[in-house]
Amino acid sequence: MTRKLAALILCLGMVPILGCPATSTTNPTTLAPGYQNATDQQMGEILSGAHAFYVSIQQQSAAGTLNLSATAKTVFNDFGVSLNAADSVYLAYHANPTAANQATAQAAVNVVQTKQAAAQTVATSAVKQ
Repeated sequence: MTRKLAALILCLGMVPILGCPATSTTNPTTLAPGYQNATDQQMGEILSGAHAFYVSIQQQSAAGTLNLSATAKTVFNDFGVSLNAADSVYLAYHANPTAANQATAQAAVNVVQTKQAAAQTVATSAVKQ
């Protein structure tokens, strides 16, 4: 009788483990401090990365490890202008996240991404070997 009771207790103890479906332990993505919503964070991170890229090109050019042609300088200047314009529009959205502000900011961020891709292509060809 003792063995049967021990086996029953053991089996009953395992029922909750085996009978319950697994639950996800993944937490939903949380926003970094200071962002209003996921779109705000995504645009902020894109612009931050674009600024880092721009500063990197400036520093490499000043150090002489990147030789920019006149055409390349035009591409980078255009990228910088679009980046400054996107910052202004994004900050307006960040301060007041309305649908209209979001559409304007997203369009400006998209322009920055397109111009950054062009600038990266130019930078790749300008790196001194």
